[in-house]
Parts: sequence; C-alpha cells; structure tokens
Amino acid sequence: MDDVVLLPTSKHQKLSKDVTFGEGMDVISSLSDIVLHHILSFLSTKDSIRTSILSRRWQYLWTSILDINLDDISWSKDIDKIKDQCPMCHRFSDFVDRVLLLHDASDIRRLHLNILDPVNSSRLNSWISAAIRHNVQELNLDLPVRTRFLLPCCLFTCESLLVLKLFMQCVLKPPSFIYLSSLKTLVFDNLTFSDDESTQHLFSNCPVLQELALINCGWKNIKTLTISVPTLKRLTIEDDRSLWADALSCAVKVNAPNLIHLKFTSTLKGHFHLCGISSLVNASIDLPHRNLSQQHVSRAIGVLTGICNVKSLAVSADTLLSISDAEDILGHLPTFPNMTGLELNAEFSSYLTGGLINLLEKSPKLEFLDFAQGFDSDYIHDHEVCLMLERVPSCCCFKRFSLSNFEGKPAEMHFLSLLLKNATVLERMTLYCEPILSEDSEKEAEVNNQLKSFPRRSESCVIELL
Repeated sequence: MDDVVLLPTSKHQKLSKDVTFGEGMDVISSLSDIVLHHILSFLSTKDSIRTSILSRRWQYLWTSILDINLDDISWSKDIDKIKDQCPMCHRFSDFVDRVLLLHDASDIRRLHLNILDPVNSSRLNSWISAAIRHNVQELNLDLPVRTRFLLPCCLFTCESLLVLKLFMQCVLKPPSFIYLSSLKTLVFDNLTFSDDESTQHLFSNCPVLQELALINCGWKNIKTLTISVPTLKRLTIEDDRSLWADALSCAVKVNAPNLIHLKFTSTLKGHFHLCGISSLVNASIDLPHRNLSQQHVSRAIGVLTGICNVKSLAVSADTLLSISDAEDILGHLPTFPNMTGLELNAEFSSYLTGGLINLLEKSPKLEFLDFAQGFDSDYIHDHEVCLMLERVPSCCCFKRFSLSNFEGKPAEMHFLSLLLKNATVLERMTLYCEPILSEDSEKEAEVNNQLKSFPRRSESCVIELL
C-alpha cells in the first residue's frame, strides 16, 4: 500500500469472477461492490485510490467512494513518487482534477480539500461545480485564494448541500439569487464580506440553517452585520486577538429566537445586539481589550444583558475584568435568573475577584461554579477573596464546586477552607489534581487529611480528589 499508483485514464474494464493470488483464492475481491465500498470507507482517499493496483476487480472501485478528502500536506510527502508514476500530475491541483474527473456517476457525500499552493478561481469553480453535479452534501474547502472572485452560482442554489465550510482569505461576493434550501451548517473562516446587503441576503436565504460560525472574518466593508435566522441554534463569532487591526468593528444584530448555544469573542469595537434570545442554554463570552474604557464596559454589559436568560455561562478573564470596578456596575449588570452553571475559562487570580463577586451577586439560582483552569501560578492568599466569601452570602449558595489543576498549594488550601467555612448548601467539591500531587501518594494523603479537617458550613458536603 506504500506504492503511489497512476490514476487510470479509462473506466473500461473486464471484471473477472475469480481473482487469485498465487495458489489461494482472493476471497475479499469476490465480495459485492456494496461490501467493498464499505471497506474503502475506512481508508483515506489516497489509500482508497491505491487499492486499484490490487487487481482488475479493484481498479475502479475507488471512483465510487462517497467521501473525498484530499490534503496537500499528505501529497507533499509523496511528491517524488507521484511525479514518477503520474506524469500529468505536476502539482497537487492536477491530482485533484484527476480524482474529480474520474469519479463515476454516483454521489459524493463529502468533499474536503486542503491546498497550500494558490489556486485560480476558474479551477476552484470547476471543482465546486463537479461536486455539486454529484449532489455533494458536505463541502469543506481550505484554500489560499487571496483575490476577489465569484464562486459559481450553482453553489448558492445547491439543493443537496447540508454543510458548507470555506476557509479562504478573500472577499466574498455572493450572487443576487441565493436559496440554500437544505443547508444546516455554514462556516466562514478568514473571508471578508463585501457589503451589508449581500451578507444579510445570504444568511436570510438559508431557511433551515441551524449552525453558523464566523471566524476571523474581515468586517471593513460592513457597517451592520444582521443575522436574522429563526431556525438558528448555534452561533459562533470569533476574532483572533492577533488580528485586532481588522477586528469586529461593525455593529452586530442577531435575531435568533431558537438559539441555544453562543460563542462570542470580540474586542467590542461595535455594539452587539441580541434580540429575543430566550431559549439560550449555554454561552461562552470572551471580551479582550487593550484599554478598559467606559465604552468597552458599557458594550460588555450590553452583551451580558442580551444573554441574561442563559442557563450555563463560561467567561474569560477579560470578561470578568470588564465588569470589575466600573462605577455602579451592579446597578447596570443584568440579573441571570436561569443561570445554574458558571465556568471561569482562565486561571483564577486576585484581580478577577471583583468581577467574579459581581457576577455571583447577579446569579440567584447558581448551582455549579467551575474554576476550569485552576489558580494562577502566582496566586497568593487574597484578602478580597476572604471578603467575598464571608461578607457576600449569595456568593456561596451554589451546590457544587469544581477546581482543575489542583496542586495543594497553601493559597489553594486557604481558599478552599474559606469556601467550606462559608458555603451553606455545598454538596460536592471536586478537585482535579495535577500529576505533581496525584503521583505523590504521601502528599495526596496529607492534603486529603487537611481538607477533611477544615470546618464545613454544610456538613453533608463531599470532597473528592480525582
């Protein structure tokens, strides 16, 4: 299977009923096409094509594979062998041409292309058109196209397409007529949108869209990004912190009454409006900033107000800092009447205490607090934490507490002792130990005994070290 095979130039073949190797019968080759195609489904596309050298029975089976995954990196490893055996395949794009050209009349379920070398738009469009002719259901293109170009119109009216993922550094200019009747998942990564109207037109003409992800996209041509999709259930808007020069600078308006999951990362250069989001189950909010201005704080409160009905919330360190010390912050911060779970997606440090207190104060039904990244390595005993746990009773009304990366350091132990002393209804404290603790049985036993000796406000609380 290590040999690279020359792709056949014709589909004509003679199938033999009994194919033998040596003195034995080739039992596998005698199986039905359905079974053999099922076997090929467990192989990579490259290995599926290589099976054509096994016998004439296998020569063209690969031309009916449902899932085509072609990766430039894998090609680069075998480039010398491929050029020797396939003179027409001078570049990876030539190889893609051959694979799509020789596919038989059967459907292509998934097409995933990951190409490193630049691809011209006409060639790319020929690949997309070929996939659509084969009723492709999932199209995933990771290509270094860096020019303004028009994707084929047939892409925007494809009835079979369920999943579309485009990873390209280029300006997207969709056609005037769009109707993706079956599309449920849409992912754009590094694309730059051309204008407000065409972008809104694209989203609103996906009548069954359930998942939308906009990752590191370009917004310089957009004043207001409008996402009005009644069927939308999952929304991700994410800006890489290293791309702040072209960060999400436009206003964002989201009208998605059935949204259940939101992941939002933005420096908040523009307002973020969520309209009628009452069914939200979980949200992850990261609001990075260079300078904590009053405008940023105001917009951060606006984001949190839009998701106030969420049941489970994950926040970053920057998000907590955004609601830490502003004047009358509690008067502007919304109440989270349905939130039962709160996760801190950052190492806990003293400077996060204020924001955490404010958020806990506004979460009357909180049941679970999770320090998912543990404590900062430089964290020391913090007087403000003592005040949080001793003077703000509502901060200790959750039933479960989880701490990751636990090492049993004095500062960690002091925090846990205060928590046990003040938590009135705590039922379970789960500590996920670092190897430095879990692999030292003597130290782990010492820490365990110390935890058991701490006074507990809730006598029924169970402490577990994992």
